[in-house]
Amino acid sequence: MIDTLRQSRSPLYLQIAEILRQDLDRGVWTEGSLLPTISEISEKYAVAKITVRQAMKILEEEGLVESWRGRGTTVLPPPPERNRLHLGTQLYTLVDHYRGDKPALDLLEDCDAEVPGEPLIGTLSDAGYHLLRRTHTREGETYCVISIYFEKQIFARHEAEFRTQLALPVLVDSDDINVAQARQSLTIGKCDFDTAGLLGLAVGDPVVEVRRVICDARDQVIYIADVTYRSDFVRLEMDLLS
Repeated sequence: MIDTLRQSRSPLYLQIAEILRQDLDRGVWTEGSLLPTISEISEKYAVAKITVRQAMKILEEEGLVESWRGRGTTVLPPPPERNRLHLGTQLYTLVDHYRGDKPALDLLEDCDAEVPGEPLIGTLSDAGYHLLRRTHTREGETYCVISIYFEKQIFARHEAEFRTQLALPVLVDSDDINVAQARQSLTIGKCDFDTAGLLGLAVGDPVVEVRRVICDARDQVIYIADVTYRSDFVRLEMDLLS
């Protein structure tokens, strides 16, 4: 453990804060109980007491603990559990989760654009694609940055809906859109500089990166979404028998 702390590039006080935060999440210390003393934590992880105090200050600012001179540090009630987004492994499960959701949509880019990289399935349309890049916010917290590439003809027919609603329910529910194939890939990555500012994260914080592709019956790509999610906002569930 000590060697691991020393090898990391992250400041020691941030590492100690994260260790204690994870222990709180796991219920190592319950609401109202006392954390180990500064000296005990300092000795356990072989770090200076000032490092532990800095870590404790972070946890206090996050509302996780409260320190009292001469009485120690008490665990506060946990914050309300976040309603995480479920990144389903089937399109209609994912759509049902989003159906009726009305997050704030903050537009960042709105233009014709080439699709970056190769699609996971299908072939690109000769008509080209229109890009909407935006952030999605729920209950005051921005949880993802998404770049959506719509096949131009489909975008023209449903532009008003795509601009004001989540795209997946519009695609699936529209009678004139034939959804024949869908695939997504998921990668755990690190937050870059631009995305950090949009998601309220630090550079290097973990994020979940998703590419989602939908094709019509002609094997033509009608929708591609490149999404970067805050890792603390998403959850992946899989039915291993389906």
